[in-house]
Amino acid sequence: MATNLFKCSTGIGVRLLFPFAHSELPLNFHQINSATNVSDASIDEAVPPVSDVEDQKQRIKDAADVLDIRVGRVLKAWRHEEADSLYVEEVDIGEPEPRTICSGLVKYVPLDHLQDRNVVVLANLKPRNMRGVKSSGMLLAASDASHENVELLVPPEGSLPGQRVWFGSEDDHQNQPPPATANQVLPVSNSQMLNLSFPSCKNANIIQKLVTLHEKLKSMFELKQIHALLLTCGLSQEQSLTSKILSFLALSDLGNIDYSYRVLSQLPNPTIFDWNTVIRGYSKSKNPNRSISVFVKMLRDGVSPDYLTYPFLAKASARLLKRELGVAVHAHIAKNGFEFDRFISNSLIHMYAACGDITYARKVFDGILVKNSVSWNSMLDGYAKCGDVISAREVFDLMPKRDVVSWSSLIDGYVKVGDYTEALVVFERMRVAGPKANEVTMVSVLCACTHLGALEQGKVMHRYMFDNKLPLTLVLQTSLVDMYAKCGAIEDALGVFRGGSLHRSDVLMWNAMIGGLAIHGLVQQALEIFAEMQIIGIVPDEITYLCLLSACAHGGLVKEAWHLFECLGKHGMKPKCEHYACMVDVLARGGQVTEAYQFICQMPREPTASMLGALLSGCVNHGKLDLAEIVGRKLIEIEPGHDGRYVGLSNVYALSKRWDDARSLREAMERRGVKKSPGFSIVEIFGTLHKFIAHDKSYPESEEIYMTLSYIVNEIKFDMDYRNQDYFLCTMENF
Repeated sequence: MATNLFKCSTGIGVRLLFPFAHSELPLNFHQINSATNVSDASIDEAVPPVSDVEDQKQRIKDAADVLDIRVGRVLKAWRHEEADSLYVEEVDIGEPEPRTICSGLVKYVPLDHLQDRNVVVLANLKPRNMRGVKSSGMLLAASDASHENVELLVPPEGSLPGQRVWFGSEDDHQNQPPPATANQVLPVSNSQMLNLSFPSCKNANIIQKLVTLHEKLKSMFELKQIHALLLTCGLSQEQSLTSKILSFLALSDLGNIDYSYRVLSQLPNPTIFDWNTVIRGYSKSKNPNRSISVFVKMLRDGVSPDYLTYPFLAKASARLLKRELGVAVHAHIAKNGFEFDRFISNSLIHMYAACGDITYARKVFDGILVKNSVSWNSMLDGYAKCGDVISAREVFDLMPKRDVVSWSSLIDGYVKVGDYTEALVVFERMRVAGPKANEVTMVSVLCACTHLGALEQGKVMHRYMFDNKLPLTLVLQTSLVDMYAKCGAIEDALGVFRGGSLHRSDVLMWNAMIGGLAIHGLVQQALEIFAEMQIIGIVPDEITYLCLLSACAHGGLVKEAWHLFECLGKHGMKPKCEHYACMVDVLARGGQVTEAYQFICQMPREPTASMLGALLSGCVNHGKLDLAEIVGRKLIEIEPGHDGRYVGLSNVYALSKRWDDARSLREAMERRGVKKSPGFSIVEIFGTLHKFIAHDKSYPESEEIYMTLSYIVNEIKFDMDYRNQDYFLCTMENF
């Protein structure tokens, strides 16, 4: 690094830094006496041969000749609107139009000191985007050795804007390169400039090495090292490298999307591919709204979107569930002539469906002239996610070709609306049709088995996964644990649970295991799993505490439940409605019905139906019928269209022998048009599911079944007290 003493406005000698070599060259202004003040130094050591010194100076001079340094005059200066550390200056350097230049001098030079003054400008830098302002040059400054005092270089009095500064003697002026313009660097190729500044760097070799290193990236630390090397070697504008760096930062799980935007902002002329990469990265990040901000910035910089830009914006709108934003994106698509692009239309179908506007999603679908499998699957998935399985089935039946995505979407649709039996039927059809199930399919199918309590069917699905060599991902492992545990096969659930690597496991699998144990009243085992989870270092979440509270409810552990409920707040988690409902259930099951009612009254939120439902069950089980009636009426007020709420209050009246009130309640139910859904049970026998609906005698062996049921009911009656007999018989009649 060469250092020349140079006089600044204050007259103190400061060090001028040139990034070339450890040597000195005279600095001169054209037609102006030199202002350089080079101190004389005694030479105490032997000097190198004259020829070596001259060769070194010549190499430095050749490198310095590339620079176009001029006198400039600042016409106007102001603070950058988007960057507090930057000034923006309009500088006259002898061209028809003044240059716009950004400088990082905010901490060193007061703004009023910049106005209407002469400066020294490096003019042949390629224009660079500085947070929305295109900077075409650099103001040269000097600092002392500590870099704490920084001052602008000041040309001698009488110098005029546009006059050139060169290195060497007066005779060397004739060999100076031509002046640069605001939009063009000197006519020297990148490879020449690189070799002048870094004699050991060769473009082709460096690029190939950087590409090779990039392919082996395993962390952000390594990426930053490559990025630093790229900047050091002057390859920051090498498109193939910058694109790879942006892709890693924006799209890789190891990347950093915000860092990718900073890299993008430093590129002088980013391509549409670069913009799309960052927009895409934000669309799948935790802050999808940032993709819209980057898009707006891109438009302001004069870059036009292409057909790849809009699907990422539609995805961001879908993730944000902002239909109005999606409509604005759709309008921009139509304005720019991309409305009939099939790729874009498919993304719009997904966006409108995700935002709940399935009607407009269908309108976009119908407008696609030549639909592909993605078009059909997008529409099918949209209907399924909105709960309209009838329309989803219609689209499915009309599809010219079905793939695993089509089958999975339909199965998932049936699971979402609670038609688990039909979900398994569709899966059997899929197996016959030929497509191989994937992770999404199996998660839905295992969920159906879990809700049906179909253990044998669940085992068949587990075997299917093994036979078809489906990778046992964390999601599938969690689904299997959940299915086995809730179906009562605790040992099988623990086998799958222990089969995974606990240190790498997600909290969801631990929650599934704890929840399964809780359902079956295995409270002590659930608490032991929780303790093991903490020892390993997996942080519990809200669902973990919900499962533990459920375990306490089944085990009657009121004291432990209070402790867990208080732990929520200590660990920075706010109790949700489900936690309050679980706590009410704990108190109600434990016989503390009055305390449960007081707990509800003191909550910072309105009670939900699930909370009151838990309290109603507790009131009935512990004979608090007066309070049960109050709670039952409140439930009907909250959910007047729910048939189960009327049945619950009717059971309370039955226990109180208030038959007239029970009859009046049924009449009110009829007046309001609330129809009671017939109760049903599903029984699995040798892997086959049998569905029994209340009062339905169409089953081939129904007579024998009802006789057996009557015998069981009579046996139960002998073991119950009189009050509970009434409640039991009333319940049997209703369901």
